[in-house]
Amino acid sequence: MDTPDISVAELRSALTRLLDATEERFGADLRFPEDPYWNVPFSEATVLDREPKLDMGSVVDDAASVRECLTSDPDEYVSIWHEADHIVGLLRAIARLDSPR
Repeated sequence: MDTPDISVAELRSALTRLLDATEERFGADLRFPEDPYWNVPFSEATVLDREPKLDMGSVVDDAASVRECLTSDPDEYVSIWHEADHIVGLLRAIARLDSPR
């Protein structure tokens, strides 16, 4: 049986492949026609004994957070869960661009 484990190298390669395909299909600068989206908050996403309470996510906020992370001091602490959550929002926005409606 497969396990949920994956190496950072595998994940990096998969993301590179995904982003290369995204750039080829949509260009170097992404334009998202939709901003707000329904979001399962990080703290609710793996609690399976009840229905999660949704909140609103924002592609604008996600992009701003990623840019802020990229321009911060390289020695500054990186909140992995926080930045990953915003990157997930952007990856979902990319998925919506490519998704047949």
